[in-house]
Amino acid sequence: MRKVYIVVTLVAIFAIVGNHLMSPSTGRAVSPEDFAGACAPCGAPCPSKK
Repeated sequence: MRKVYIVVTLVAIFAIVGNHLMSPSTGRAVSPEDFAGACAPCGAPCPSKK
Protein backbone atom coordinates (compact mmCIF):
# COMPACT_ATOMS: atom_id res chain seq x y z
CA MET A 1 0.00 0.00 0.00
CA ARG A 2 2.93 2.31 0.69
CA LYS A 3 4.12 1.95 -2.92
CA VAL A 4 0.69 2.99 -4.19
CA TYR A 5 0.84 6.22 -2.19
CA ILE A 6 4.33 6.95 -3.50
CA VAL A 7 3.28 6.32 -7.11
CA VAL A 8 0.13 8.45 -6.78
CA THR A 9 2.13 11.28 -5.19
CA LEU A 10 4.79 11.18 -7.91
CA VAL A 11 2.19 11.14 -10.68
CA ALA A 12 0.43 14.12 -9.11
CA ILE A 13 3.69 16.07 -8.78
CA PHE A 14 4.64 15.36 -12.39
CA ALA A 15 1.17 16.39 -13.56
CA ILE A 16 1.33 19.68 -11.65
CA VAL A 17 4.84 20.51 -12.85
CA GLY A 18 4.02 19.49 -16.42
CA ASN A 19 0.89 21.62 -16.43
CA HIS A 20 2.85 24.58 -15.09
CA LEU A 21 5.63 24.23 -17.67
CA MET A 22 3.23 23.81 -20.58
CA SER A 23 1.11 26.86 -19.72
CA PRO A 24 1.40 29.78 -22.13
CA SER A 25 3.47 32.75 -21.08
CA THR A 26 3.71 36.32 -22.29
CA GLY A 27 6.94 35.52 -24.11
CA ARG A 28 8.95 38.25 -22.42
CA ALA A 29 10.31 39.04 -19.03
CA VAL A 30 8.69 41.84 -17.05
CA SER A 31 11.00 44.70 -16.28
CA PRO A 32 10.64 47.40 -13.61
CA GLU A 33 10.23 50.01 -16.35
CA ASP A 34 6.88 48.43 -17.24
CA PHE A 35 5.56 49.64 -13.89
CA ALA A 36 7.03 53.15 -13.88
CA GLY A 37 4.76 55.41 -11.87
CA ALA A 38 2.77 52.53 -10.39
CA CYS A 39 2.22 52.00 -6.68
CA ALA A 40 0.89 48.46 -6.79
CA PRO A 41 2.56 45.36 -8.26
CA CYS A 42 -0.41 45.01 -10.63
CA GLY A 43 0.47 48.35 -12.22
CA ALA A 44 -2.35 50.40 -10.69
CA PRO A 45 -1.61 54.12 -10.67
CA CYS A 46 -1.01 55.96 -7.41
CA PRO A 47 -4.14 57.71 -6.11
CA SER A 48 -2.11 60.84 -5.36
CA LYS A 49 -1.10 61.19 -9.03
CA LYS A 50 -4.67 61.54 -10.32
